[in-house]
Amino acid sequence: MGNDSRRSYEVVALGSAIVDMFCKVPEGYVEQLGIRKGSMQLVGPDLASSVIDVLGEVEVRGGGSAANTLVGVASLGHRVALIARTDQDDFGKQYVADLEAVGVRVVRPYEKNDLGTGRCLVMVTPDGERTMATWLGAASHLRLDDHAKAVIADSELLYIEGYLYDLEITKAQIHAAIDIAIQNDVRIALSLSDPFCVLRHRDEFLDLIDGPVSILFANREESQLLTGMDGVEQIVESLRAKSLKGAVTLGASGAVAYGASGSFYVPARKVDPVVDTTGAGDLFAAGYLHGVLSLDQKDVEGCGLYGVVCSAEVVSHFGARPDTDLQNLLVNGL
Repeated sequence: MGNDSRRSYEVVALGSAIVDMFCKVPEGYVEQLGIRKGSMQLVGPDLASSVIDVLGEVEVRGGGSAANTLVGVASLGHRVALIARTDQDDFGKQYVADLEAVGVRVVRPYEKNDLGTGRCLVMVTPDGERTMATWLGAASHLRLDDHAKAVIADSELLYIEGYLYDLEITKAQIHAAIDIAIQNDVRIALSLSDPFCVLRHRDEFLDLIDGPVSILFANREESQLLTGMDGVEQIVESLRAKSLKGAVTLGASGAVAYGASGSFYVPARKVDPVVDTTGAGDLFAAGYLHGVLSLDQKDVEGCGLYGVVCSAEVVSHFGARPDTDLQNLLVNGL
């Protein structure tokens, strides 16, 4: 569709409104809690509270995968909106204020102050790896109202985080959003979010990439689980055969960006030290989507290059959102 000025938003995302609570933990601590290091696990509200009581110092920041991506896309100069559910508690009010301060419009359907805004305990080990224990709270009860549906219809691209598939309520809303997108010629991008998410919903994700999804983001493990293949080159060719565009991210090794014009290995930018990997995939997606919105459709390599530059920025500091102006970074850092 290109840069269609008739649409109010260039990217609208469906996501979980989550407040991130960052804490540094010693090696081995995550496993003691019964959580796999590097994963995201849904937990009850008591676990986060008990860990915080033990560890003491916690840094609170706005989070949520899709929201992090939108902050990056907004920093790159695009009109964006997040459809998500918070409560009207202090966490929820701060969450919305922080996003709107950096150019992300927040659409909150069906507000009711009874569930508590969702929160994610992000435990960062000395190697920079992050493990997430998430209590979804109000985020698990997202429902689209007429205003939210109109925002989707008035956008160029709909971005969906795979985490939303973990709940039947939000899964139904994804399909409603996809139907609206199809009816209004809105492109659809999907982030697979987490390997366990792929294991839980593989068949549904395969249906999406065989159908309405045209842009796909996955890391190596997620793409292996999705396709049943081991080699990145083989995986990428299978996704290209489905007329998909996107990338397989390879952590510190970079990414392979692909599309109709071919596939391209894009090396990672050197970051020393890596402080916190939270948000690396989210910001890669932001850079890539900037390329989709601003570059020639055939410039798949350019999309991937934007992705690795934005990803490198976010792993250089604590937190899942950029600390610097990404537009300036792309101009000066390429």
